[in-house]
Amino acid sequence: MAGWDDGYVTDVVYTSSFYRETTPAWLAMSSLLLGHRPPDLAQPFAYADLGCGNGVSALIVAATSPKAEVHAFDFNPAHIEFGRDLAARAGLTNIHFHEASFAQIAAMSADSLPAFDFIVSHGVWSWISPENRRALTDIVGQRLRAGGLAYLSYNVTTGWASMVPLRALMRMMAEASPERTDLTVPALWTMLDRLKEGNAAFFAAHPALESRLETLRKQDPRYIAHELLNADWHPVMFADVADAMASVKCRYIGSATLAENIDAVSVRPGLQPLLAEAHDQRLRETLRDFGSAQGFRRDLYRRGTPPLPMSEHMRLIENVVLHWTGQPTAGDVVFATPLGDMTGNADAYRPLLNALEAGPLPIAQAATIAPFSSRPPVELLQAVALLISGGYAHPGLPDGGSAEARRAAAALNRAVADANAGGSDMARLTSPVLGTALGVDVTETMVVGALLGGQTEDVDALTATLEAQLRRGGRSIQKDGQPVTDPTEATAIAKSLVRHVVEKRAPLLRQLGVLG
Repeated sequence: MAGWDDGYVTDVVYTSSFYRETTPAWLAMSSLLLGHRPPDLAQPFAYADLGCGNGVSALIVAATSPKAEVHAFDFNPAHIEFGRDLAARAGLTNIHFHEASFAQIAAMSADSLPAFDFIVSHGVWSWISPENRRALTDIVGQRLRAGGLAYLSYNVTTGWASMVPLRALMRMMAEASPERTDLTVPALWTMLDRLKEGNAAFFAAHPALESRLETLRKQDPRYIAHELLNADWHPVMFADVADAMASVKCRYIGSATLAENIDAVSVRPGLQPLLAEAHDQRLRETLRDFGSAQGFRRDLYRRGTPPLPMSEHMRLIENVVLHWTGQPTAGDVVFATPLGDMTGNADAYRPLLNALEAGPLPIAQAATIAPFSSRPPVELLQAVALLISGGYAHPGLPDGGSAEARRAAAALNRAVADANAGGSDMARLTSPVLGTALGVDVTETMVVGALLGGQTEDVDALTATLEAQLRRGGRSIQKDGQPVTDPTEATAIAKSLVRHVVEKRAPLLRQLGVLG
């Protein structure tokens, strides 16, 4: 270990991940659906990402909200260097990267940072020491302005209890290895297999572990290193986090995982009376976590929770414009919920999806679509929450993607495409209309980067560019997960990928501001 890392894995950098729930557009919509006034995204705002990793999420916020002031903090210099380099490539000047620990941030002078409208910390709380958690809450208490939103995500004991001793064993084995942390991961899986094949009774006593381990095995070894192999790894209960946030005047208002706020799809029928009887929020949320064996929470807190007048609430809601994300809508409309995948009523969701595919859909207009035109507004809001949570729809930013935001997003997308051509794996395209990023294949980022760089939609020319970029990054065309060695076949597959982007994806990408 490096000494300064406080037991956190630093010998391998974290993956270049993006989390949609950390964006202002998502957080503001979540707040509205939960009945609370969000910060006004039409005005300049300040945003902080505590434990930003490589900074990809913060960079997307900065590009899509050019009038915002974005600050990204991480104590790992490799992460900060990556973020600063990508910001420089994209020419983003409204983002500031800080190499600092939570204790150092908490000790900064009052005038060294702005008061923030949003403070987010994704995947940090459960992986740091109690002292660092106290420093993190101190920062929220010092820096979150009245009416601001704070987002915290963390592992929950109800879903991870059986994994605690196994994780301790994995950490022990990694510490004993001279290898870099991520390189120890294959050996860890082998050791667990041998333990199980030797009829270790632990696995029989915890049968649910099998599916979790299978899921973890599919993850990038860098993710496993950061997820499971730090010195500190503490699944916690909701009440402990809520109490810590209450001490800095922040109250829990709901989950940023929108489906979890709807009891009908997140709580088993037999448990709903029990929740209804629990008037204490700490108790109610804890019962909810037991009901679903919750493993990961995305909590949303607000500093101050004054009542939002019904008339203002409905006005703010009705002004939100929804956009189709491009997720296929043919067939059943399926939502992931705490109770498993659920299929929506086609009679209710099909008219909304048809309207979304036709173009941007203001919620005021959605309210006029049958069957919601004759039903209470709460039913439409629940349908909207599920469409957003399921990835079919996304709220747009108030200005619909200003010219400045479109230029900044295009520059970031070109920088990402160039980095991917050099070997990175950022499979995202930034949308200035939505204020978020679309999950795509890495090859699509390269094709879009070429189009943004001035190439025409000539399929043959774009195919040649794509193949050259793949070679530059040491990549090759894949088929069924394996490299294609025949040059003719590889070119045919590359051409098919390019044609799909040009003919199928480009219209949506233009609508979402990714392409001009």
